[in-house]
Amino acid sequence: MCRNGTFRWTLPSLFVVHAVLAFGQVPLSESSNALNWRRVGGTSVSEGLASPGTGPVRAVWFALGTGALLAQTDSGRIFETSDFVHWKLNASAVVPPAAVVQEAGSRVYALGTGNVYASDDSGKTWLNLTAYNNRSVIGAGFSSIAVPRSNVQEIAAANQSGVWRSLDGGLSWNGLNDELPNLSVRRLLGRRTARLADGSLIEAKVEASTVTWVAGAEIAGETADPEISLQTRLSALARRNFTAAADGGSVLYGGTDDGRLLVSADGGSTWTAAPAIAGLSRIDRIWVDTSRPASALAVSGTRLLRTVNGGLFWDDVTGGLPGVAIHGVTADRLAGVVYAATDRGVYSGTLSLDDAGAGASGWKLISRDLPAAAAWDVVLNPDNTLTVALDGYGVFETSAPHNMRTVRVVSGADLTDRPAAPGSLISVLGAAVGSAGLAQGLNQGMNWPVLASSAQSSQLQVPFGTAAGSIALSLEGGGNSWTVPLVVKDAAPAIFVDSDGTPLIVDTASGLVMDSGLAIRASQTIGVMATGLGRVTPDWPSGVPAPLETPPAVVGAVTAFLDGVPVTVNSATLASGYVGYYMIQLEMPALVNRGVSELRIVMNGVESNRVKLYLEP
Repeated sequence: MCRNGTFRWTLPSLFVVHAVLAFGQVPLSESSNALNWRRVGGTSVSEGLASPGTGPVRAVWFALGTGALLAQTDSGRIFETSDFVHWKLNASAVVPPAAVVQEAGSRVYALGTGNVYASDDSGKTWLNLTAYNNRSVIGAGFSSIAVPRSNVQEIAAANQSGVWRSLDGGLSWNGLNDELPNLSVRRLLGRRTARLADGSLIEAKVEASTVTWVAGAEIAGETADPEISLQTRLSALARRNFTAAADGGSVLYGGTDDGRLLVSADGGSTWTAAPAIAGLSRIDRIWVDTSRPASALAVSGTRLLRTVNGGLFWDDVTGGLPGVAIHGVTADRLAGVVYAATDRGVYSGTLSLDDAGAGASGWKLISRDLPAAAAWDVVLNPDNTLTVALDGYGVFETSAPHNMRTVRVVSGADLTDRPAAPGSLISVLGAAVGSAGLAQGLNQGMNWPVLASSAQSSQLQVPFGTAAGSIALSLEGGGNSWTVPLVVKDAAPAIFVDSDGTPLIVDTASGLVMDSGLAIRASQTIGVMATGLGRVTPDWPSGVPAPLETPPAVVGAVTAFLDGVPVTVNSATLASGYVGYYMIQLEMPALVNRGVSELRIVMNGVESNRVKLYLEP
């Protein structure tokens, strides 16, 4: 669920809080093993230019005889277009010397330091064709210009922002980048944000169901890449130059350019180096399981390493990977599955992350239905969708393959493994659930409302009458049946967050969801959307939206803390018009510090997830 801008929530919204956006479909084979890959945002970026751009292009030229335009991207691949919309790979073309000056009849076109120029008097005077307000309207860093013999008014130019074309001698320009496979994503920093090869950040924005990339993304109120920021912070603590780092909460990991792996269990005050592993070069990436920080993976060149004891010892678990560079790694520890982004695409394998033993096995290429290109990163999202970055071709998502054989019950608020409570919203990952209940025990025969169902995930509400304890939840759907364990407590608070960890906060004065970019003011009353607050009074039937007027109040005592200091809780009720949602109204302190603060909810000694709020005095 992407909360782009401020808007009122409607009842259907709760069914898809963590659903994947309806990205453009990628044609796949008819094989039953084919994954349903969805493209995220295309390959162009809105940069405030004449039209969307993409990555650097080395050269452009027109083919003799056909008039087709060819372009060599920064990856070295050559693409061709005849309709100036669709591009196809051309593996046989020979790149001519890049031209910076082109003669077209009596006119001369030339590239300057940051613009395209034209002269009609053999170079005595020049007209700037691209400058507006001291800036090129099609970007800078020009590398090549081309003019076809058939039309002296047609110009094609290549620069750091892609390929551009003019049909009127440079009076107006249009980008040809929407379908040019040249988006150089190198790191995925969440479901909607990515880092490009030049270090810039882009973010996927949704408008009218269309997903586009925009430049200058901010992450959690910061313009810095959090991965690089973590490396810098931990490097300073360890007094070592870390080339990779990971924060597991109770365990910090760092890797160096000479293949050493270090760990800290005291917040970075002291660091312990693991025994050296022969033949290792630079440590490129580190992944840690935040639910069990002792389990982590590290990437060094073509090798994959594992620790299950908090970084004291690492073993090589590369197994049968194809022996090419690994750029990214992620895993599902409970399922024993690891995913690796390599120069030959994305592979999945089986690997234990709970105990040392055999290396990864059963490696399988799962990106065969995507374009053949290097995969630079792979991320397993909390809802068991897999996001990958392909060199040039952009970002794609699919339901994780192991999702088909692993069914899990997680909190509907943050998709983590945590207990539920009567009235909670829970998500079942990997199963299209039609009906749910308990086969035996105290609550036998009780109906568990199924609010939404798909092959990727289903959403259920725990009935208000469910007794606390460890239960076996029976699920059925599509001719299949599953039994999954679930712990139920009287209270198990959890704050709703989106895929980037942004909490779902309502401005109680207007009833509108607050945009993640808006700060919360001192003395402001806000509504925190949560689940797991347990029973309410008066009693309310399960599976029925809460009333719009005078919603039932939570029975238990709800407390809230902002940076460890108690915050006034004005009320805690069911959220009007929703199933499984609760609304906690908090009154912000009269005096607050500008910046980031941490909020948590506590009931019966059970803490919720911790979320960030951005405050202004």
